[in-house]
Amino acid sequence: MTDDLTEPTEGSIMKPFKTGDRVSVLYLSRTRGTCLAMNRHVVQTSDHPVYGQKVWVEMPSDSSRMSIHITPAHPDFINHMDADPISAQTSNTLIANLDWHLAMAAPQSTRPTWPAGWCGTRADEPLTEAERAAHASQAAMHLQELRLRGVL
Repeated sequence: MTDDLTEPTEGSIMKPFKTGDRVSVLYLSRTRGTCLAMNRHVVQTSDHPVYGQKVWVEMPSDSSRMSIHITPAHPDFINHMDADPISAQTSNTLIANLDWHLAMAAPQSTRPTWPAGWCGTRADEPLTEAERAAHASQAAMHLQELRLRGVL
């Protein structure tokens, strides 16, 4: 994905990404073709002349590119996992968000950081008890929405 994308349209300029944001991103898998990776983390950002930002994202191990993928901040390729209110999220996004919040609410849960940016080593920081409690609350809200929809 390079600068040959169409010009951004109204509504395609996104809320800025920052290091540590949790995103969903399209990528090319070595074994399954085009895939959507959810609950990936932004490692670094820089300016992009057309789309506002270029975003470095930690990728799954089956990515056909490197472990870090670079994409323009365009809604056809990348989105914040919590961009929509819970009631407007798709069932798949709700399930992915539920899984993530449950993992973050667990004892000894950590968040990834990249102190040296995309070329550095990932370091995991422990969450505080207050952060874990907030994730447990979010998980409960996602679970309630899935039950209301009859998904669970």
